[in-house]
Amino acid sequence: GGRFPAPLVRAVLLLSIIVLFVGPLLYQWLRKGGFIAKAFDSLIIAVLVIMMVFLLIPESWAELGFWSLVLMLGGYLLPGLLEQLIKRAAHTFHLVSLVLALLGLALHAMIDGAALTAMHDPAHSNLPLAIVLHRFGVGIMLWMMVKPAYGKRVASAVLGFVALVTVGGYLLSDIFLGLEDSDYMAVIQALIIGMIIHSLVHRGHAVHHHH
Repeated sequence: GGRFPAPLVRAVLLLSIIVLFVGPLLYQWLRKGGFIAKAFDSLIIAVLVIMMVFLLIPESWAELGFWSLVLMLGGYLLPGLLEQLIKRAAHTFHLVSLVLALLGLALHAMIDGAALTAMHDPAHSNLPLAIVLHRFGVGIMLWMMVKPAYGKRVASAVLGFVALVTVGGYLLSDIFLGLEDSDYMAVIQALIIGMIIHSLVHRGHAVHHHH
């Protein structure tokens, strides 16, 4: 894919990883947060909502029609399923739940990583920005799910794992999938839209819930 210079795509990949770790720091700040913190939080949500409604959802519908809704629903359900698994793993220390939770996390991160290569495709050039913003929420969500049960060290390790898998998703999509294959990108975009809608819907609940 020669339309975007590779260094730019790599810079966005790096940014998506940094943002993952900034999320929890931002969350601590938002909890203590004064007016600026709240305004910043609202701004991120507003930008995501506008991108979803005016850019990404119509794009996805135009490419996939009814299937875009099915895939969005799948993407919407994945984080909730993950949350259940992580909670179950925390309460029962059940290895199977933990492994499933890690696999789910890996899947989520690989989809994010693969989708960053959409920058090569003008049809999906809005997607990387949405992913980078969405990673704030992912970082915060993971931190709130893992830290209370397992402590800071494990929570940081989980974020590190997600960062590595994101890079993996990016590299694999580069290696295996001709980026010209727009159908594959369309599927990934629909899944991510669902994930982002989930993070937006449950975002207020998460932050207020832990106040």
